[in-house]
Formats: sequence, structure tokens, C-alpha cells
Amino acid sequence: MIVTEEIIAEKFAEYNIMYFNYELPTPRFGLLKSYRTCGYFSCKKEKGKRRVKQQQIDISVYYDWDEKDLRDIIVHEMVHYYLRYNHIDDNVSHGEAFHAMAKEMNEKYGLNITERVNTLNFKRAPNAPKISWFFAHYFG
Repeated sequence: MIVTEEIIAEKFAEYNIMYFNYELPTPRFGLLKSYRTCGYFSCKKEKGKRRVKQQQIDISVYYDWDEKDLRDIIVHEMVHYYLRYNHIDDNVSHGEAFHAMAKEMNEKYGLNITERVNTLNFKRAPNAPKISWFFAHYFG
């Protein structure tokens, strides 16, 4: 499936109910043109406050996603969001808190949330820019 902001929003709403007990406020959604970064969560913290704002989840349009891989990427970013939103963040993007929550979700729901994803077997989206085999193989 070729991802759009609307698809990300629909999947976020579905996964928020299924995996996060509807705890996460809906963030903004965006699209990445990267083949190296499949997904990205960002937000800003207000100085002197525990509140986060300007939450955003971005997903790459470089790949023609299958349902399972897209789910795992979106939920991966939602784990980052959950940790930051609930002030559990251990100041390392893939630190102990991330790994513990990913492991728990993988076991409980049969997900495959990992720190990194091997994209070599992912299908490229029809309109994705071509990259050299060398660059993709050694740096992808």
C-alpha cells in the first residue's frame, strides 16, 4: 500500500485503541521521502513543564507497504510517543524503556517491534526515486 497522511491517521486511531487503550492524543502526520528512515516521531517539550506539544509521526513513502510491516513501523513510533507523553522516556531513543515496552507488546500482541528494520526485502513504491544498488546495499 502506498501510504498517505490519511492512511497513517486511520491506522494510528485503530492502533491507539488496540494497543494503547486510547491514551495518545492524535498527533500531526507527515510523509518522509527517505528509504533509510521508515518512520519518525518528533515533539517539543515546553521548558520547565512536563507537557509535550507539536507531536508528529512521519512515515516513509519510499516503500509499497504491506499491512504488517506498516503496522509495526507505526506502532514503533507510537511507542516513542507513549514513552515521551507519559514521561517514561529514558533520554535514549531506543533505550531500556523502549526495549522493554517493545518486548512486552511483541509478546502480548504478536507484533514485531524492533529497533531497526531490514528494508532489503521491502518493495519500492512505484514513484520512489531510484538509488544505486551500491548505496542501498552498503548504506541502506
